[in-house]
Amino acid sequence: MMELSVKKSNHLKAMAILMMLWLHLFNVNYKGLYNPAILVAGQPLSFYISIFCDACVPIFAFVSGYGLYYKYQKKKDFFARENRFRLKKMYLNLWIVILLFPILLGLFLQEPQYPGSMLKILMNSTAIQTSYSGIWWYFTTYVLVVLSSKFLFYLLDRYSTYVVFVMSFVLYLIAFYFRVYKTDLFSNEVLKWFHNQGARYGLVQFEFLLGAIALKHQWITKFSKLYSKIKFGTVVGIILIIFMFITRCFVPNLFVAPLCAIAFTLVWNNLTLGRFIERSLDFLSVHSTNVWLCHSFFYAAFFRDFIYSPNLPIFIFVLLLSCSLLGSFVINFFYNRLQKYF
Repeated sequence: MMELSVKKSNHLKAMAILMMLWLHLFNVNYKGLYNPAILVAGQPLSFYISIFCDACVPIFAFVSGYGLYYKYQKKKDFFARENRFRLKKMYLNLWIVILLFPILLGLFLQEPQYPGSMLKILMNSTAIQTSYSGIWWYFTTYVLVVLSSKFLFYLLDRYSTYVVFVMSFVLYLIAFYFRVYKTDLFSNEVLKWFHNQGARYGLVQFEFLLGAIALKHQWITKFSKLYSKIKFGTVVGIILIIFMFITRCFVPNLFVAPLCAIAFTLVWNNLTLGRFIERSLDFLSVHSTNVWLCHSFFYAAFFRDFIYSPNLPIFIFVLLLSCSLLGSFVINFFYNRLQKYF
């Protein structure tokens, strides 16, 4: 049984994208960029919110693991083929973004680092290299996780959940150490690539498997049964999310991000959202992949001064989201005409 509906899953992915935009905009030194409206202990409130928002990748990985494990259970024989189709669609998005932004817009604006050499275009088009946008690292990692997902799910079905969980968590701990504390082991570029990708894979595979484990053991249903006994559930849910935010401010270490992501997902699934919010998330979910792939070209590569020009965080955020959605419409114009060939 799929406890987390497709609609709720898409809403969570849309929320993860909103959190990603906030994280990338405001998890920086604000001086010279914008004027914060509220300072807390010398830091903008927007910065503390960005710490909470670093749960965006674990949320996306958790929901992806949940959804793919559901599909694996339903169609094991066709799972690998569907994954290849899924990845082809992602790569089509990537190629359109590369054509529109680093190549065409880079040439038009005469930016010296865009598009670069043919080798650079090729390496970014395969996602072996993500030098056009540092935030594309998750694209490469997600491809590796999806390609290995059939094996991961086989392990989850074949062996005890506790054994798989412990093995995955140990890999996560090792990956966390090499991702955060041992980042300069190699000077050779090839070895450095394997080091970085191995560490990132080790982090994401745990968050991804947690989603599959949640479905296998019906975490969401069990939590929802307990939650349904609470009066004023939505108010309590908002209070819990605020509590998570405050906790993350005191424990900013990336290590706890998966726990925050799971807690957020469980609570979010039980919130009663207004019609306007639901429709807004429905709309945004259609553009999530495009917004993820293109937003860095607005706030970092080409239009940094323009994006931060409103000075106040909420207006900066709305401006980036608006520009990214506009970019997504252009991307979809080409995508809808090319997808029939893929």
